[in-house]
Amino acid sequence: MLRQRLITAGLLVPIFLWIIYQGGWIYNVVVLVLLTVALWEFVEIAAKVSLRPSRVISLLSLWVLVGVTGLTAGNWLLPCIVVVLMITTVWYVIDYEKGATQALQSWAVSLIGPVYIGLLGGHLLSLRALPSGQWLTLIVLPVVWISDTGAYIVGRRYGKHALAHRTSPNKTWEGLAGGIVFGAAFGGALVLLWQRIGNLSPDVLAWYQGAVIGVIASLVGLLGDLGISLFKRQAEIKDTGQIFPGHGGVLDRIDSWLLAGAASYYYILLIALF
Repeated sequence: MLRQRLITAGLLVPIFLWIIYQGGWIYNVVVLVLLTVALWEFVEIAAKVSLRPSRVISLLSLWVLVGVTGLTAGNWLLPCIVVVLMITTVWYVIDYEKGATQALQSWAVSLIGPVYIGLLGGHLLSLRALPSGQWLTLIVLPVVWISDTGAYIVGRRYGKHALAHRTSPNKTWEGLAGGIVFGAAFGGALVLLWQRIGNLSPDVLAWYQGAVIGVIASLVGLLGDLGISLFKRQAEIKDTGQIFPGHGGVLDRIDSWLLAGAASYYYILLIALF
């Protein structure tokens, strides 16, 4: 299993780093495809527990929310959310009238999937679109991966105290501490690296702000991981899919990106660039 994970990561990480570096439509399309597959996995898991979320409404809502969050100034976000709420409500009122017994639960899942995955995931596009977004994204996402790796290494070696035993049995407080240390150290180091070999200006981001991003990504990324783990435990499955050998599905891989990317975006936009 570990060998599979390393091989898959060794192949995919350089490709995705190149995609981040290139940006433009290539990056936007890849992010949208990943979010679409992640939502499809989310809906499939809901179906396993006898819920009937609408794939059509969920996918259309996802694409709309990703677009207005990541590709526009955000002025259309609230109107789009209102429209999504109205359409979904009408759909499930009709479904209930036809005899559905879990219309309420299916209505909720049809909404939460696009909002959670689409609204948060759209910030990955917003982050890349910021001034110096190329380098900022090459700090935030690698820090999430490195923090996760650090938590795994430290937790496996020193972990004794369970963090959330029912939700994610293998996570420990020691692993969390290790992830924070790795995230902070590499966050600061990546800022210095891109200042030296890239064109990231010290006026945009200082090394200590990179360390703060590392801490934020470590903590919030863990929360995203636990959120999807909770969903999987309720459905009694181990992985959301099997697309990535040794890693599971797309949602398994991007669960920590979603919250970490959004939180880091707002830290950079409202504090670091202020």
